[in-house]
Amino acid sequence: MRLLFLILLLTGCRAFTPDPAPQPLLPQTHRVEAGDHTVPEAWWRELGSPELDALIDEAFRSAPDLRTALARLDQARAAASRTGAALWPSVTGDGDAARNWSKARQRNVVEADAYGLGLAASYELDLWGRVRSLRNADTLEAEASREDLRTVALSLSGEIAEAWVSLCSAREQLAVLGAQQRTNADIESTLSLRFANSLASALDVLQQREAVAENTTRIVAVQAETARLENRLHLLLGKAPGSLDLSAAARLPQPLPFPDTGLPADLLRDRPDIRASWRRLQEAGWDVAAARADRMPALRLTGRFEQNGDDVKRIFDNWLANLAASLTAPIFDGGARAAEVERQQAIRAERLAAYEKAVFTALSEVDTGVSDVLKQSDLIDALDLQLEAARSALQSARVRYQNGVLEYDTVLSLLLKVQSLERGRIQAKASLLNFQTGLCRALGRGWRQAFPDQPATTEPDAS
Repeated sequence: MRLLFLILLLTGCRAFTPDPAPQPLLPQTHRVEAGDHTVPEAWWRELGSPELDALIDEAFRSAPDLRTALARLDQARAAASRTGAALWPSVTGDGDAARNWSKARQRNVVEADAYGLGLAASYELDLWGRVRSLRNADTLEAEASREDLRTVALSLSGEIAEAWVSLCSAREQLAVLGAQQRTNADIESTLSLRFANSLASALDVLQQREAVAENTTRIVAVQAETARLENRLHLLLGKAPGSLDLSAAARLPQPLPFPDTGLPADLLRDRPDIRASWRRLQEAGWDVAAARADRMPALRLTGRFEQNGDDVKRIFDNWLANLAASLTAPIFDGGARAAEVERQQAIRAERLAAYEKAVFTALSEVDTGVSDVLKQSDLIDALDLQLEAARSALQSARVRYQNGVLEYDTVLSLLLKVQSLERGRIQAKASLLNFQTGLCRALGRGWRQAFPDQPATTEPDAS
């Protein structure tokens, strides 16, 4: 009766629970608004490239980075299940059979058989919530690993889209460089003919040849960049170089519409890296609760049931059962358990700082992304005006050179300027597209296409 009374008294103890985790103060709106276009989850489809869509779909199915994250998620889930198993009694069974022989001097041999079956059970009464806290912590780690998987999907879609845009840019630059090279070669031939007729100087011909050679070096550099980008796409999808058909990446798509950035608080819901950081902060709170509970007394129940007999048929005639309870409490451990509480509290403080940094990093990325998109659009408009003016100046300079009013140096300088602006405009358009894809990632778009939110579940219990 005393043992039963002690058990009932201790089971009424209150379990330890985490202190509420604070949330950083968020602004009501973003500092700069970009537009009113709602960004779809599969934002890359707005680039109008079925080939790109197919690449991202394939990556979501079999990319190595995603397979790695999936394996880590499985590990975390298994660890949570293993920890939760401690909430249930542990039961083991055993059986034995023995035969003994003995002989006393001249007497006959005496044989004796013995058979036995047994069950043993043990169970820790989770008085202070230590096991539940550990189970909740591991469950939250599994949820954080799931958010890590979604973060990989978010990054993967953006990296593939950026590599595709860059490949389109490189190939479009190659096309422009090829046209410029033909133009430069035609001008060199014309100057050589004029030099033969004493209408141009040798310096004019040599300068034009140098322009042709310089353009050749640019072509070689862009070709090398094209090969790197192709291999980058193969690596992202986990494919051998040359196994993908990337011929459709030839020209840059049109820019995306300006997005509606929503509210800063939306990032807490849409950014999987923030969600993962939040769950790890909660996990640290449960680890602190478990460390506190570990300093309290522990009550364990053990039981055993045995059956024995000298014949298999009579094994159930004799049996023995016992039930015991043991109460253990730390008296002196050199401060080890107190130090563990302090360590877990320090981990929680670290994760709180990491969570706040994740939130403010997301806000900064959105603000920077909006600014980059707007400024890059202004830059492209300015480049268009500059290119139009440079082409007009080149046309006028050619007429004046043919009339003998102007030296060829001026014509060549304007020609190279126009060609540089043509290439720069392609690079600027690619940069705008990459800024836009980066903004879509900063807003947390892309992961739900592969790993949508699960139906709402209950939070880890505090019982």
